[in-house]
Amino acid sequence: MQPNANSSVKPAVIIVGPPWPKSGTSRVIQNQVEFYRSRGFFTVFVAVAIQGNYFRDGKAWDAFKEHAHELGADRVAIAAIDRTFHTVTKVTGTVRHALHGTKLNWIFDIGKSAQLPVDAIKFVRELPVAFIHVNHVFTMGFALRMRKQWVQGGEQVPIIVDTHDIQSHLVKENGNRNPWTRRPDSLEKLERSETKLLEKANVLVHLSVDDFNFFKTQMPHKRHLLSFPTINESFVSDVKETAPSSNAIDLLFVGQYSKPNFAALEWFLQDVWPLIANQKYKLTIVGAVEGVVRATSPQLYEEFRSSFLGPVTDLAPYYRSARCVIAPMVYGSGISIKTIEALALGKPFVGTSKAFRGMPMQRIEQAGLHMYDDPKTFADAIVYALSSEQLEGARSRAAYDEIFSLQSAFASRDEALKVAISA
Repeated sequence: MQPNANSSVKPAVIIVGPPWPKSGTSRVIQNQVEFYRSRGFFTVFVAVAIQGNYFRDGKAWDAFKEHAHELGADRVAIAAIDRTFHTVTKVTGTVRHALHGTKLNWIFDIGKSAQLPVDAIKFVRELPVAFIHVNHVFTMGFALRMRKQWVQGGEQVPIIVDTHDIQSHLVKENGNRNPWTRRPDSLEKLERSETKLLEKANVLVHLSVDDFNFFKTQMPHKRHLLSFPTINESFVSDVKETAPSSNAIDLLFVGQYSKPNFAALEWFLQDVWPLIANQKYKLTIVGAVEGVVRATSPQLYEEFRSSFLGPVTDLAPYYRSARCVIAPMVYGSGISIKTIEALALGKPFVGTSKAFRGMPMQRIEQAGLHMYDDPKTFADAIVYALSSEQLEGARSRAAYDEIFSLQSAFASRDEALKVAISA
């Protein structure tokens, strides 16, 4: 990680986040980088290990290294787990928390123990850092340590946090056990832990209406801003500028390995698909959701095996060929990037109310988009969308421009900078 000539002149922003390439988080970080660069900042992204297997030379980093350039940052660094320092951190954390720490404290401490290489530390120390931008409460510990030890001006540098969902609720829903007590934490304890860990942020930015309302209620003394995710226009152009292949996809579902994606497919394949099976539509399911379906419901997977493609390196060809994108979500948290992505691409879209979670519902409905929560109406909506592709595609893009425009997102982030400076 060598200094760039521009980095000694421009004010810098250090963005920290987990090493999750090809995810909703990476989409949001791309947007952050684009914003800061448009405002004249030199950008550094630091990928922070928040799992104990992310050692510096481990294969766990391979996917991040392959896709790191897609974030668009001027420089990228890796804060990996050092075995010795990580062990010391676990011991001191156990003493500090005793039996009062939660699973969130444990992940926070893992991130706090992550180590930058010597050349990256030297680089950071020479930067005129104006802001530190944190993604997820889990990387907050590392950001605080970095600010104290390596950043010029230390405590005077403001910290902006993008919360990315309500992590205490996700930990509870996933049934994660507390590593100290070996039992799941109560929701109340997790919520107290999360808000306490976020206390040192100067401003909190939330990506969904639900997150904004929750944190504003829990932390009324903090400044809270709402900034919906946007989709990189270069990706949109890549999808649109090339003609679709002759092998069209009637229905496309994109999903990572998660319980909500499995539940969505289970409902769609068992309850909705039989209502449209006679239409002979081509269904394509892209992403690591294949793995969770195969593991959880082998019989369902075998029945629809030809539809599953598994993880792919580039989504553009599949979106390009798609006539309609579906999101049959039955539960979930935060905001659905796959929904926003489909709207940005101007694709006919059929989703349940949970596919629009975290969005301003009144504005969604005013834009002409609808939610379909029972199998019959969902199936009928698919048939209609495929018979009115041009109209429905135009409606999707108009809704995106109205609610999720880059101009609106950047206005929220400009406000976050002002609040952070004043704080």
